[in-house]
Amino acid sequence: MHRNTGSESRRTQLLVLLIAAVFILVAAALAGLVAGSITTLTTTADDIDDQRALQATSGAVQALRKQMAATLRDNAYWDDAYAEVNSDTRVDWIIENWASTSADYPLYDTAIVVDSRNLPVVAYRKGVPMDVTPNEFFEDFQALIDAARRVRMSDEVPVHFARSAAGTELIGAAAIQPFESDESLDSQDFYVLVFAKLITTAVVAEVSDSFAIAGLDLDSKPAAERLEVALKGVSSKDVAFFTWPSMAPGTKSYERVDGDLQAAGVILILFLCSIGVAGGITIRNLRNSEHASRHRALHDPLTGLLNRGGLLENVAAASERARHSGKQVKLHFIDLDGFKAVNDAWGHAVGDALIVAVAHRLRDALPNDAFAARLGGDEFAVVTVDELDAELVPSFGGRLQDALASLFEIDGRSIEIGCSIGVAVSEHGVVQTSELMRRADIALYRAKDLGRGITIDFDDSFDVDALQQAELENELRATLLTGGISVMFQPLIDARSGAVTGVEALARWRKEDGVAIPPDIFIPLAERAGMIDLLGMQVLRTSLNAAAAWPALRLGVNISPLQLKNPRFVEQVEEATKAADFDPRRLIVEVTESVLISNPEQARRAIDGLKKIGVKVALDDFGSGYASIGSLRRFGFDRMKVDRSLVAALEVDQNAGAVLQATVALANALQIPVTAEGIETERQATVLRLSGCDELQGYLFSRPVSADEVTALYCGAEAGGRQPRAFADTHH
Repeated sequence: MHRNTGSESRRTQLLVLLIAAVFILVAAALAGLVAGSITTLTTTADDIDDQRALQATSGAVQALRKQMAATLRDNAYWDDAYAEVNSDTRVDWIIENWASTSADYPLYDTAIVVDSRNLPVVAYRKGVPMDVTPNEFFEDFQALIDAARRVRMSDEVPVHFARSAAGTELIGAAAIQPFESDESLDSQDFYVLVFAKLITTAVVAEVSDSFAIAGLDLDSKPAAERLEVALKGVSSKDVAFFTWPSMAPGTKSYERVDGDLQAAGVILILFLCSIGVAGGITIRNLRNSEHASRHRALHDPLTGLLNRGGLLENVAAASERARHSGKQVKLHFIDLDGFKAVNDAWGHAVGDALIVAVAHRLRDALPNDAFAARLGGDEFAVVTVDELDAELVPSFGGRLQDALASLFEIDGRSIEIGCSIGVAVSEHGVVQTSELMRRADIALYRAKDLGRGITIDFDDSFDVDALQQAELENELRATLLTGGISVMFQPLIDARSGAVTGVEALARWRKEDGVAIPPDIFIPLAERAGMIDLLGMQVLRTSLNAAAAWPALRLGVNISPLQLKNPRFVEQVEEATKAADFDPRRLIVEVTESVLISNPEQARRAIDGLKKIGVKVALDDFGSGYASIGSLRRFGFDRMKVDRSLVAALEVDQNAGAVLQATVALANALQIPVTAEGIETERQATVLRLSGCDELQGYLFSRPVSADEVTALYCGAEAGGRQPRAFADTHH
């Protein structure tokens, strides 16, 4: 019996030992599994964070390149820039617009322009001329220039990194060419604009803060135990490296809970729970970090609204919802009216505060399932998702305009602005995002062209109009290249004697198919297309050459306000008078009131320059705008032309005579001679003579006639020993 008891005891002991061994083995296996899981979790978390950092840094590099490319595209694919760099004043213009701004411009500190032979025309760094050639200063500079000449306007602008005498630089180049692509132009003849930005510690710090990359540095080669992203040069070789330490969030998370894990020791459940908690914390931190980085990448830092990238992503998502729900996506492009004046008057700090206030009002006006974005500067966008048959009264565009029309109180200032809105619609979300944005942009430009402060919905006819305008622009450009603009002359009549004292030159354009295009169509077209200088000088030279044969007559020539912005305008006028052997004292340049408002100082300099060479200046269309008595005194006009609207009003408004008489009396008081234009009846002529006008013009006396007809009139009068008279057979 004792023997049996001992046997059972031994069996129990063996069983206990077996259970203990099994427990130990299971515990060891579980510990091994837990340890392996912890290692895998830690390594995975570290790898995920490293991958996020790599993606963020690569995105930062791409953002730097895209920002530089956009700056180059805006400055190089520009009609005015192409015209200016191909003019005699290219150096001054380049220095004023690009080189001098390199002193403090945040996007570049070096501005270089090379000619078709790849020789530098202007090379500035930090606002002063470079003391070495670009080829000596930048590595692979010539390769970058060659790349810029190869790309088409639709291609990406070449932007790369390069070593320089100062360090590592972000550098890009673009051929300076008209905004509208012209296949007839040889890219090898283009001037090339180069912008560069030194990657300083401040730039690195800004990238680090903006993209949440702690410990980011710029190194010439990869560093041990640090992550890196290569900065590629134009020849695809590694120029430098962004490097940073791995944050190892998984490892750090494990270290934070390691003490608790050791304290738990044999308590397997608590041990496993701790691992789960540590994993959860790690995953949550990674998710929060990713969410923060994504938010920064898709939102405007000033207003908190979506940026352009965020808008694109959200419009695509809204279109997808509309496709499934049968609704429509409406994209509203918004441009603030009067914002530039706020910046000019009170500075960018007030301008930024106004932008933030506008963003708040946009948020307050948003309906459900709508979102807003800031596209840059004073441009915004709002997207709504509506029912197909929704009729909003007032329209959402009207509500936006009402919201932005109320006064803004900024730092004690009461500021009033408005907005122009272009709207594009995608029914069922079928219109591609890029096409929807193009349509909204076209509608916005139409709203601004129609006087601002209105909302315009895109219509298919806009594309037809744009195509017709482009075709007409091409025809006008071809006509100007062949000197196809003709000039007619309308006589100016002495109010007392009836003699012809001068003529006004009027541009005329008849296309090859015989269709005549009115001046109020082709002159604004030339202004928008950057051809007004060429058109204006052709008309001036043609008029001077013709009027040289009429030494007793004055010649009046209309000048566009844009021509006065040309720093060589006065010089060109002087050259034209000399080439035609024309006495400049017989020439009267006619300008409208708009030049007095848009840039009065620039207008004053141009007018003073014209007077110095003997040319007289007349204020045209007085009474149609806002010219003041102060303006008349300040600019010292030699003649004032009463707008034809005041003359025409004599036929329909009983008070028009008093208004006209007061206008002429004002000029007489300032001792400024007065010409009245648009006279069609004897009654009008009589009223104007009695009012004090010394010179008359209009169909009552003569329609515009050719130079040959003026010559015939002039020669006939001269042969008879008398002053030339109006064309009796041309009365209206």
